[in-house]
Amino acid sequence: MKQDTKDKIQYGSAVAMIASGIILTFLSFLMLRIIHSTVLAYVGEAIGFAGAVFGLTVYARSKGQEMEEKFHELETKLMNHENTD
Repeated sequence: MKQDTKDKIQYGSAVAMIASGIILTFLSFLMLRIIHSTVLAYVGEAIGFAGAVFGLTVYARSKGQEMEEKFHELETKLMNHENTD
């Protein structure tokens, strides 16, 4: 699976979870005139899931970029060292 496809699936599912939580909250309020605690628990889980998806993706990309830069620096140092010998 390509990284682009994987990202689209992750972001889509996170947005769908948030949207479903909002819709469920409005439906609960319109039908019952209260928001039941189970609905609030679902909304909390949906927001937690979305936060994890977005947060982990950003964290992993930044750490991956840092490692790539360090390896590039190391490679450059090694190439320069070999050229001086």
